[in-house]
Amino acid sequence: MAKTRVGIFGAGYIASVHADILAGDERVELVGVADMVEANAARLAERIGDARTGTTLEDLFRMEVDTVYITTPNTTHVDPVVASLNEGRNVFCEKPMATDLAGGDRIREAALASTGSYNLGMNRRYAYTHDKLKRLIESGELAPYSAQLKLNRGELLRPAWTADPSKTGGFLYETTIHQIDLLTYLFGSIATLRCAARSAISDAEFDDFSMLFTFESGTVATLSSSAHSGWSFPFERVEIYGRYATAMTEELERVRYALELDQTVHTEDYTHIPFAEKGGYVKEDRLFIDALQDGGEPPVDVDDACALNLLLACIYESARENREIDFSARVRESIG
Repeated sequence: MAKTRVGIFGAGYIASVHADILAGDERVELVGVADMVEANAARLAERIGDARTGTTLEDLFRMEVDTVYITTPNTTHVDPVVASLNEGRNVFCEKPMATDLAGGDRIREAALASTGSYNLGMNRRYAYTHDKLKRLIESGELAPYSAQLKLNRGELLRPAWTADPSKTGGFLYETTIHQIDLLTYLFGSIATLRCAARSAISDAEFDDFSMLFTFESGTVATLSSSAHSGWSFPFERVEIYGRYATAMTEELERVRYALELDQTVHTEDYTHIPFAEKGGYVKEDRLFIDALQDGGEPPVDVDDACALNLLLACIYESARENREIDFSARVRESIG
């Protein structure tokens, strides 16, 4: 089978993570890298070998890539994704899909009309810690009655652009999107949600969030996220409570679980695993290339991406208007 010819649009840190993974996949040919700062494209191209360089998306198209990885800042995803899909190219886009509902609608329309395949990069689904939780739930060993998730990013000072909503779309789109995505990934369809938020430090946007979700399965979950509280370990955590059972993560490093009352607490430690592997990047790239090579569905397709985009918009709406939202009704309206 012919190799998947990949071009990377945007040559920052996350582009280098994907480039290193793809360079080790014998099914992939890394054809080119484009970045508005040509020196950045050249630096990444040199890192991965023989890739050509350019400064525009059209430069990648002229290199005859069949697949484009979009790794530009959050608020700049929609136009290159739509352009790539309109050209019939496959697209892997880093999160978020978009930073408003209109942008998500444009991508969905382009994806449905395209011969190319669309995938949203949500690596935390495939992190070793969360993969273990998913397997415990799917096996029936752990039935989630309730859960609490938390993410304190620490600060929005380094790098400074993380505090700029014109680049991120807002704190939830930049950082907490992963925990928000895990809610439906682990617990299924959301029935209702409510969010209380405040601007504790930032003058530009909400930076403290407390959320409550109910699920159609009966599960109830809370999610707290702060943009400025410090980096105390573990700054990322999921705790799930079942029938005399608990499971909890400690960042991407460990998962602990006990599935029966008064039984042994099991610990799986991943601190020795390379970051790209334990963080889920290797698996998400492999699953995406699998889908392209085998003609299957991408791991996070356009419908999944639109559902997450709607969820984020509803959380912000709940925070602004200080009210509960019937999310299941919003989903029904969106698919109309």
